[in-house]
Amino acid sequence: MKAKVNILFVCGYGVGSSAMAAMLVKKNLQAEKIDAELKHTAVGEITAQNDWTDIIVISKKLAEGITFSGDKPVIEIINIMDGKGIAKQIAEVVDVHFPQARK
Repeated sequence: MKAKVNILFVCGYGVGSSAMAAMLVKKNLQAEKIDAELKHTAVGEITAQNDWTDIIVISKKLAEGITFSGDKPVIEIINIMDGKGIAKQIAEVVDVHFPQARK
């Protein structure tokens, strides 16, 4: 088992809301004592990141039109500005699927 969890933030083009959400969540994951690497990408590039990704974070609205392949946990968010709330959702997934990522 690896000691770090890889989290992929996804938005329409990969440079706007996904980058902002990743930035807002990063410090909150540190407060949750979760060792994570964060990347952001466009929705069309999810499959290219499949081998790297452990958890996918995507807006609820964008996720409605997507079929995800594989068994990666997907966190659908409503408010990308809620870094603390998103980090809490990620922490819940980490506790179930990746407990070794807790420091």
